[in-house]
Amino acid sequence: MLRGIIFDMDGTLTKPNVDFAAIEREIGQKVGFIIDYAERSSPEERARALEILERHEAKAAMESELNEGVLEMLEYVSKKKLKKALLTRNSRKSVDTVLRKHNLHLHFEFIVSREDTKPKPAPDPIFLLSKKMNIHTDHLLMVGDYKYDIMCGKAAGTKTALLRYKEYVETEIFPDFEINSIREVIHIIEHFEKIGTGLKGGRSV
Repeated sequence: MLRGIIFDMDGTLTKPNVDFAAIEREIGQKVGFIIDYAERSSPEERARALEILERHEAKAAMESELNEGVLEMLEYVSKKKLKKALLTRNSRKSVDTVLRKHNLHLHFEFIVSREDTKPKPAPDPIFLLSKKMNIHTDHLLMVGDYKYDIMCGKAAGTKTALLRYKEYVETEIFPDFEINSIREVIHIIEHFEKIGTGLKGGRSV
């Protein structure tokens, strides 16, 4: 049975608004994923890249907007007594800003940010959340809007749901569910209630 849901933040709970092109312009080159670039750089360049990233993240967090249907969906999850967790490659500081701005602290007791463990797409953050939540990965659902969310969930053994945007089409991943609105998480919960057969294929933590 489904016992908990793990949510990505940017692009999933909030509308995507981090200007990665501006970050690359400030860094001075096209680097792809900023965290990955920082990790393979010299200590000095790593510090510089992360400072730039955190500054842009802080601005995006202050200006963040919730995706339509988020509050309705979270209230439904609470009503069903399912545990909720937040998993993001963002800093804990930007997470706190978003939670405070939108009054979401009561919804997320369990949080893993990039300071806590190896980031997505590695399964490590879900294994950490599994322990914190005291829920085996068999009984968890990972919800996100990018392939790293799905890759992370599959590697950890959870079920996965991909929130699709019109401008983003990923063909190399195969989530268990595809949704066009975060509100549709409600339908996924109802699906598990109807089948009543539990989740299979998870891994121990």
